[in-house]
Amino acid sequence: MKRITFLLACLICLTACNNEFNGSPDVISGEDDTRIGLLMPDAEMVSVYSTATVSENTIDTVWVLVFDGTSLTKKWIEKIEGSKIFKNGDASQLLPQLKHKPTPGDSIICIANINPVTDTTSVTISNINAHFRLDPTHKTYYTGSDHLPMSGGFRWATTSGNVCEMVRAVAKIQIRMGTSVSDFSANFSAENVSYQIYHHAAGGYIIPTSPISGQPNSLGAHTSDVFRLLQKNVATQNELSVYLYEYASSSYTGLNSTTPISSNSAFNSDRQHIILTKMNGATPYFYRLDLYDFATDTYFDTKRNHHYLFTINKVRSEGYDRLEEAQKYPGSNIEYTLTIDDGAKEVASNGQYAIVATLTPSRILIDNSTGTYTAGNVRHLLPTGLPDPVVNSISWEVTSSNVPIATATSRITLTSPSPSVMTSTNQPINIQVAQSSPIITAAKGTLTFKLGNITYQKEIEFSNVP
Repeated sequence: MKRITFLLACLICLTACNNEFNGSPDVISGEDDTRIGLLMPDAEMVSVYSTATVSENTIDTVWVLVFDGTSLTKKWIEKIEGSKIFKNGDASQLLPQLKHKPTPGDSIICIANINPVTDTTSVTISNINAHFRLDPTHKTYYTGSDHLPMSGGFRWATTSGNVCEMVRAVAKIQIRMGTSVSDFSANFSAENVSYQIYHHAAGGYIIPTSPISGQPNSLGAHTSDVFRLLQKNVATQNELSVYLYEYASSSYTGLNSTTPISSNSAFNSDRQHIILTKMNGATPYFYRLDLYDFATDTYFDTKRNHHYLFTINKVRSEGYDRLEEAQKYPGSNIEYTLTIDDGAKEVASNGQYAIVATLTPSRILIDNSTGTYTAGNVRHLLPTGLPDPVVNSISWEVTSSNVPIATATSRITLTSPSPSVMTSTNQPINIQVAQSSPIITAAKGTLTFKLGNITYQKEIEFSNVP
C-alpha cells in the first residue's frame, strides 16, 4: 500500500517570537503525490505578530472520519495517536500512512484533541457533535499547556492536492498593558494585576453550529486559574492565555442561552466578562472588561479560532473595592481596546512586522486560453511609528513545466501588483499571474514575498486537468 501522509502547515500569529517562516510544504522523496494537507490558520493581531506556541500546534489524537461522497454513509474511522506524528508541535507535521485509501469524492472529516471519545460505531455525518463531545465534565476552558480541540473537512480528489483546513473550536483571550498608560491609581501594572473570566460557556461543539451556540455556565462559575497580563515577568505559558468555548455572548448571558438579552448593545451584569484584580499591597481592587466594541456600541460573540486581545490604555480611577460591585456596572473606570482577527489565512512575522496573506489553494485550474488568474491577496502590517523595511518585494519563479522552464517563464508572468511590492495601508492587494499564448497545460512555480528579514513562499500549480 502506498503511503498517504498528512501535511500540517500552521500559519498562525499568536505569541511573540522572532522567526522566519517558509510556507512551502515538506516534500518527502519517493512518496506518493497524494497527500492531505492540514492547514490550521489563525488571525493576525495589529501591532503584535508571531507564530503559535508549541501547545497550540500539538496534536494528542487525530480521528479521521471517511464518509461516502454520495450517500454520506460512514465508510471507516481511524484513530492516530500523537506519538506517531512526525514533528508533532512544529509548523509542519506528518502523520503515518492510513490503513485505507479514500475514494475520489469521499467526504473526509478530521478531528483532533477530543478526549474522551466513548463511541464511534454509530457516528453519522450529522451527529458528530454528539459522539465527539466538548464535554464540560472534562474541561470548561483551556490554558496555555492544553492541546486545543480542532476540526476540518474536505472532499478527497486524486487530481489535486487534498487540503483540510483545521479550525480550533475555542477562542483565545489575552490582556496586555498599552504603551504609556495613563494611570490615576499610580500602581496599575502587569506585576500586580491578574484576571479571571466569569460567566463563560461551560461547553461547546467540535463541529461549528449555525447560529453560534454553546453550553451556558448554569452555576455562574469562573475560571479557577488566575491569568496574568502579557508583560508579567516570569509568567508561565499557562498564565498568559485562556481559551474559551464558542458562545453567542452578544445575545445571551453566560447563565442562559434560551432567553436573549434585549439587544446586543444592552449591558447585562450576567454577560460573559473579565474581572481584573489589582493588589494595592494586601488590598484588592476590581475592574470589569467586556467583549464590547465602543465604536459601534455592540457586544461581540465569542467565536472559535478568534484571538481577542485586550489592551489597557487608561486607568481613570481606583477600582471597586468589592468584586460584586465591579461586576454590577460596566467598566467605566478603565479604558481599553479590543483587537480581533480579520480572517487572514497566512501570516509570517519576525515579531516586529508581518506579511499577511490570503492565498488560493495550491492548484489553479486553467481553461486552455490566455488570461489572468488571481492567486489571492497580500499586505504588510507595521506597528505605529515603525518605518517601512527597506526590503519589500514580490516575485514569481517557474520551477517545473511540460515545456522548457525558460519558455514557461516568458509565458506565465506576475502582472499584479505593479510595482511588485506589498502595501502597508491595511488594504489587501491582489496577486495576479497571467498566461500568454501558446498555452502551457501544466506548470508549477513559487511566489516569494520578502519584507525586511522575512521570506515567505507559496507554491502554485497550474493545470488544465480538472
